[in-house]
Amino acid sequence: MLNSITQGARGIAQSSSQGLSTVSQNYAPIAGSIQSYVKEKAGLNMQALADAGYGLPAVGPKYEAAKKAGTAQLFDLGAPVRAKVMFSLKCSTQEAATADPDMPSSIRERVKGMVDVFWSDLTVFTEQMFEDQKLQSIGKLAVTVDELGAIGKDTAPMMLSPRWWRAFCLYRIMPFDRSIFGQIKDPVFWFFTILSLFTGYGIRIWFFAFVLMLIVTGCPADEFQLVSYILGFKGSQFISSGIIQACIAAVRYYMCVHPGGTHTCDVDGPGAREDIVSGLSDFLGSCILTWVAFFFLPCSGRSAGSRVVGEATPAAGASGGEQQAGCFGNKTYDLGKGGRLTGLLGWDITAFLLSCCFAYFLMYVDSAHLRPGGEETTSTNFAAILDDVWKWQGHTAIFWARVFYAMLCFPFMVFLIPGLNSILTHTTPTGYNRNGACVPCMLHPMPEEKNK
Repeated sequence: MLNSITQGARGIAQSSSQGLSTVSQNYAPIAGSIQSYVKEKAGLNMQALADAGYGLPAVGPKYEAAKKAGTAQLFDLGAPVRAKVMFSLKCSTQEAATADPDMPSSIRERVKGMVDVFWSDLTVFTEQMFEDQKLQSIGKLAVTVDELGAIGKDTAPMMLSPRWWRAFCLYRIMPFDRSIFGQIKDPVFWFFTILSLFTGYGIRIWFFAFVLMLIVTGCPADEFQLVSYILGFKGSQFISSGIIQACIAAVRYYMCVHPGGTHTCDVDGPGAREDIVSGLSDFLGSCILTWVAFFFLPCSGRSAGSRVVGEATPAAGASGGEQQAGCFGNKTYDLGKGGRLTGLLGWDITAFLLSCCFAYFLMYVDSAHLRPGGEETTSTNFAAILDDVWKWQGHTAIFWARVFYAMLCFPFMVFLIPGLNSILTHTTPTGYNRNGACVPCMLHPMPEEKNK
């Protein structure tokens, strides 16, 4: 073998005067001879070395781990810079919002305080987004629709079982991979929407009670889903019991007043013929279900941003196995869950009490005959007022109390503004897949356009 290499080298030296073409022809046998010599003398077995742990196959996992650790450190190193940028933007916003020289100092201080409050929420929201992006970059979060849809597949419920119906209903109501434009194509979604707006016979209350039961059986319930439930519930109350019933009342008043000063409003007026049980169930249920949802909120978990790839997802409502000790499946009880939305709990109970006082006032006016142009005013008592509850006067009073209570739910509508929802509530949008697992929301990719 060495002789062949030596002879080849001599051939190169002798052919140096014959031009580059001859040199190229003599290099080919040298390369093959050297490769054969190395394999023969070293006795290399590349597969054996790879099995023994040498080479890139062994270095690869360590390299990937170091790369992921370095990526995570880069996100962490950027935290002080982000804090400085956010602080500078806050100061600039405060200066721009209070640049009017005619603005009173009291209002100027209030505006600065509002900017401070909003900016603290915005900072929390920004850091959550960066944390989610960091976990995605190091491969700890599912980042495709197919991966999110497959979560919980190992514990998928049996067809037509209670868990299957739970997964079916939650995916139709709050899917993780569909926007409102995708949902309106589903007839089941429209069926559920009609139920959520129908106030007669307490159907709206029973529907939302059913949805709340499905959410909390996630054990623990998802924070974003509870927040969305409260906002959706109060939003439907504002629309159905507030705006729609007010429009219906205007039409009924127009129809019950006849020419000549006569009327049949005691028969055909707003709420006069409405069932008292139906009205009270909608009135009381609108407050009770809100309180129940707020009660579960501190015990909720966060599914968006914490769904690790390969993480075992416990089946909702499954019996047996080891359960997490603590607050309804969650180990912590955090009163800060829900962000600024928790401050509206006091407003809701205040609105409910004001509505009760309003209903009592209307029934007192009818019981004491305080309407102008009616019967002579008389004294009344609480027992007489309770007797009027079962008459048309009581029906009408409860009807208008429901409208009054629903109109006071308008502050909840602010949280439904796109963008402000996640910032003010410190949550990340989630939805349910077909297996009943709560996962981060992610739409399907846009289909490729065909070449025209």
